Amino acid sequence: MAEKRILILEDEMLQALDLSELLQSEGYVTEVADSFEIGIKAVKEFKPQLIICDINLKASHTGIDFAKEVNAFYPLAEIIFITAITKQSIVEEAQETEPLNYIVKPWKEEQIKVTVHLAFQYIESKNNDVKELLTMSEYKILKLVAKQYSSKEIANLLFVSEKTVKNHRHNIIQKLNLTNEPNSLLKWAIHQSEI
Repeated sequence: MAEKRILILEDEMLQALDLSELLQSEGYVTEVADSFEIGIKAVKEFKPQLIICDINLKASHTGIDFAKEVNAFYPLAEIIFITAITKQSIVEEAQETEPLNYIVKPWKEEQIKVTVHLAFQYIESKNNDVKELLTMSEYKILKLVAKQYSSKEIANLLFVSEKTVKNHRHNIIQKLNLTNEPNSLLKWAIHQSEI
């Protein structure tokens, strides 16, 4: 993938520009939109592979509405929600759009870098059979297992609990039909060049 394009939909322009600057410094091409309408137009013209989308757009449409609309006419784009909203009903509604991730503000630079990097690895490997078996979270963890990170290190990198990582590792082992012997997932991941 030559050019990695990211659309940032954020009604707080200062936050949008901070995100844009951070991602551009990492080599990504970004475009910023501050409303539902401008975001829809940007998707059609800019054709991003990844959209970082706030949920609260301070207008009649939300970021969730935006994700539903984009999924209908441009399903190639993947979405990461970035928001201060943690209300369970909103999180569940956001999950219906099948986002790659959900980042709660205030975000940290490393969190954004890791999340976006792993998102593009996922986007680039969409045709990989292993990816089709796994959720995005499981796929991210598998990539880090292949790099020989411990569960604790993975938890710190992905800003989740170690227990969550262990649960995902267990699910990956089940989905890949690996044995329950010690380090079976690590051994399998190291020998897979396509991950």
